[in-house]
Amino acid sequence: MTENDATAKAALAFRSGMADLAAAIPGSYRERGANGTLLALTRAMVPALNPILSAAATPDAAEIAALAEVAARESGPAPWSIRLRGEPTPEIVAVATRYGLTTTSTQPFMLGSLDGSGPTRPETASEVRVRRLPGNESATFAAVLGAGFGAPPEMISAIYTPAVLDSPGTSAYVAENDRGVPVSAGVAFLNDGFLGLANISTVPEFQRRGYGRALTEVILRDGRTAGAHTAYLHANEPSLPFFEHVGFRTTEYWTMLSAF
Repeated sequence: MTENDATAKAALAFRSGMADLAAAIPGSYRERGANGTLLALTRAMVPALNPILSAAATPDAAEIAALAEVAARESGPAPWSIRLRGEPTPEIVAVATRYGLTTTSTQPFMLGSLDGSGPTRPETASEVRVRRLPGNESATFAAVLGAGFGAPPEMISAIYTPAVLDSPGTSAYVAENDRGVPVSAGVAFLNDGFLGLANISTVPEFQRRGYGRALTEVILRDGRTAGAHTAYLHANEPSLPFFEHVGFRTTEYWTMLSAF
């Protein structure tokens, strides 16, 4: 598989993962256009989690416009967004502007091979205890992730409910300090042979001590054991060096259009 092929297939896996996440959350809304553009409203107060999402190399502007009408009608108070590969066309920018989505952000889309040559090198194994969380520990996950991102735990728990954490293909993890206190958290979504990483975060006072790396390594090893051949994620500029260090590489950039 060439890098371009892997990137295109990872984009489709990301779209599927977003659809699966919305399906697991009560009260969410999903709709897919004939050409594959997805509208997934989880009702989270985070624009990225209520996207019109195109995984196509050339997004369908008309389909995005049609779904924007639905999003404006169905989203209620939840902020929504348009997420796509590369840069938006003038037609898509015009649609976004019509609905007040005038903030543009760009994110590196990163891939890592799980064939043993990529992000799961055994010599980097850590002594940090990392464990997978079942749904009945969703409050723990929300507390750690909220502290890491500086967000209210209630915002996290509204998305990562017990049902979501227990849903097939979804795995939430924490890394614990030497007193057994969870200090780092993250989640992964497995489908179609791809492992999507999201929300890797460490409580501020425990950052740069190896907890995030240990957590990431366990997630990647478990994903490989479960059958994933490639991992992917959306990074931001501050997290880019970390993910490069554990073996990911940027293969393209995505754009998000939102109100803030």
